[in-house]
Amino acid sequence: MLQPTLNPDNNQLNRDLVLLNRLAALRHQYQRGDVVTLWSPTDPTRTIIKRIVAVEGDYVYPLKPHPKEIVRIPKGHCWIEGDENFHSKDSNIYGPVPLGLITAKVTHIVWPLSRLGRVPHRGRPERVKYGAGPSDEDEDDSYKPNFA
Repeated sequence: MLQPTLNPDNNQLNRDLVLLNRLAALRHQYQRGDVVTLWSPTDPTRTIIKRIVAVEGDYVYPLKPHPKEIVRIPKGHCWIEGDENFHSKDSNIYGPVPLGLITAKVTHIVWPLSRLGRVPHRGRPERVKYGAGPSDEDEDDSYKPNFA
């Protein structure tokens, strides 16, 4: 289990304040492992913060409750997850989310001062295969990468 990147002690009175790079979202300057803010796919009045786990062309072996065994991330979408999978509403519920929902890249924690610094970048989970398989033009969903 991963420790959450933001608010690791769950203290509601002492929550992390973060620096957002909105220009990165406008220019689509984010990648796997980045923490981003985005409009909730189920409630467009709500902003959520998640980590990008996979981008278009990647394959993900999702966690429950997602119904599919393997998901190929379509063009213009990404797979987002919270750092604490066991109680995160993320792509394992929503599926791949449109890149257009991303509003900013979270770059730094600025408060509390004891946590001041860059938001840590995390590598890919074992459940993700980068761009393995058919090209974007080939929509063959029968391909299943080897996750061994």
